[in-house]
Amino acid sequence: MDFLKDAALPQSLEHFHLIVLIAAINSLLFVPFLTFLLGSSVLSYLFDRKEKKDNNPSYNKLAKAVIDVALYNKSVIAFLGIIPGMSLVFIYAQMLQSTGSISVGLAGFGFLSLVVALVLLYTYKYTFRVQGLLDVVGDNKANGDVDDYRRTNTSVHIRTGKWGLFFLIVAVFLYSSAMSVTTNPSSWTDIGSIFDVLISADVWLKFISFLVFSLGITGVGILYFFFAYKDRKPDMDEQLTALVHKIAKRFVVISMLVLPALVLLNVFTLSIDVLSGTIYLLAGLTLVFLFLAAHFLYGYFKQGEVKAVGYGFFFFLCAAASLIINDHVMIGNATKEHAALLGLKYEKTTEELKLKLGVAMVVMTGEDIYNAKCSACHVFDQKKVGPPYNETIPKYNGDKAKIIAFVLNPSKINPAYPPMPNQGLKPAEADSIVSYLLNRIGK
Repeated sequence: MDFLKDAALPQSLEHFHLIVLIAAINSLLFVPFLTFLLGSSVLSYLFDRKEKKDNNPSYNKLAKAVIDVALYNKSVIAFLGIIPGMSLVFIYAQMLQSTGSISVGLAGFGFLSLVVALVLLYTYKYTFRVQGLLDVVGDNKANGDVDDYRRTNTSVHIRTGKWGLFFLIVAVFLYSSAMSVTTNPSSWTDIGSIFDVLISADVWLKFISFLVFSLGITGVGILYFFFAYKDRKPDMDEQLTALVHKIAKRFVVISMLVLPALVLLNVFTLSIDVLSGTIYLLAGLTLVFLFLAAHFLYGYFKQGEVKAVGYGFFFFLCAAASLIINDHVMIGNATKEHAALLGLKYEKTTEELKLKLGVAMVVMTGEDIYNAKCSACHVFDQKKVGPPYNETIPKYNGDKAKIIAFVLNPSKINPAYPPMPNQGLKPAEADSIVSYLLNRIGK
């Protein structure tokens, strides 16, 4: 999938930030759908197999109703699954161009696995309907064609369910791996093959988080769609209601107990270069929303108030949104230096094009920028409004990209000084001033 990175065009710093925002919007649609589909497919397949052994009609009803909700129609599949899943592949390619990261390949093969899974699982859902029609016909020993078709349908049903679930698990693993690798700049070079992915603790932590989140959204989702969603609810008898409550309660309890710990663990295992106050804030919001969701769902199980399911579902989706946005804040922080380099490349490409077209440009040297913008707060050998350059620049050990990234997007580092305001420099101007400072200090 590296050909997608090679085909990507350089973009300005503003466009890079827009791409990160688009990735977050895509994930807000895609991740809840993907995780709910995973939990529902596992639930459907397991109870479908269990129905064949125990001959319990409620198991069959549950298996059919759950997959019907997850794969409601082809428009939902396209809008929540295919389009955002494919978009994320191209977004990663655009963000990670000129890097050795395998995130694009992971997301690309994840998308292919997802397409195969959706085709198989939709066939699995369709064979449920055919099975119901054949049950209406009943056994007909005089007509062997009906019996043959029933056996064929059962065989297709089992195979498509099993392989659809397999490819779906692979897709979830690959997408979660792509996100994990993207949020850790050191992984762009350390993880270069699927073997490296399989032995990465960060990748497995993200995958387990997806699985636990899948339990939660499936448990809350089936409660909402089976009992609170008025447009389309399955026929619920007493036995099926008790079964759904039992499963949903287990899923919700496991998720509400484990997910907060995983949220905190994901934050505390981040590289210090990626951490920011926004990440801690969003992690805290996620925990608050999970608490509110658990509160309303507990009220439903204790008092049977259907409205509480709707509130619980709403706050769980809020927790999901906060968690997904947090992941993309991490991506934005992780790609800060790379974004500055791409912005610089874009500026140089634009300047070369303007020169070829004969467009006159006003070029400011690094010394001009220093005198116009920087000298009011900084000098080289003594404190002013900000710290002296002779004290701060050596801390970067000559890493020009890191200094450029800070100049373009400054943040408060030293509590003894006020935060540096953004000077509104273009990447090429940031490159000029940083080159000037490094030359003056002798780095």
